Amino acid sequence: MKYYLITGASSGIGREMAKSLSDSDTMIILVARRQEKLLEVQKELKGKSMVIPCDLTKTDEIESVFHTLQEEGIRLDGLIYCAGIAFIKTLKLMERDDLENMFRVNVFGFYEMCRHFQNVKASNKGAAIVGISSYAATMKEPGMSAYAMTKEAMNTQVQILAKEFLKRRIRINAVMPANVMSKMCDDNNDWTEEEIAELTRKQPLGVIPIANVINTVQFLLSEDAKYITGECIGISAGYHG
Repeated sequence: MKYYLITGASSGIGREMAKSLSDSDTMIILVARRQEKLLEVQKELKGKSMVIPCDLTKTDEIESVFHTLQEEGIRLDGLIYCAGIAFIKTLKLMERDDLENMFRVNVFGFYEMCRHFQNVKASNKGAAIVGISSYAATMKEPGMSAYAMTKEAMNTQVQILAKEFLKRRIRINAVMPANVMSKMCDDNNDWTEEEIAELTRKQPLGVIPIANVINTVQFLLSEDAKYITGECIGISAGYHG
């Protein structure tokens, strides 16, 4: 039995990741802030699963997640950090509270999850971590300064923690997609036809299907990627701004 913890599992990439990984040989631990949304996802899974509500801005709640797993005798084989928030605003319009909240989820939450995951009581030797970063860290687009900073911070964490985790042979990587067919800032996650047309001008290969991101993550979790760590893998779709 493999045990995978997915943050941001209530919607978007996290939700689809859970559905893709779920089978008779896997238990998925679903983590997000809204329990009712997690329970909806749980009904869609094929294999075993566990729901643990958690506000990733609160270190005590993150600690509680791992305490719960320890009580259940679960050691993780993988952590997929899909949680993330974005406020696309220029410096002039960006509110301090929005900026700080973005860093709490996108940066500090990821850091705390990794801190607990690397403990011998929390994960198996040879386990893997994949963070969902963003090509925004490379785009350097106006209005994206705060979001891009948080994703560049995640990338830096990945590159450094990869060296720190070598003793336990824990691999850690990030996937950096450009625009995906799942809008973080919109409850319905859908792009309009007009938006897709505009994106295709900037991103000639088209808006990236979630399945392509999931396939990359699954590869990084697999034995086929056992020599890959500390990498930030871009999925640009030809994005040129």
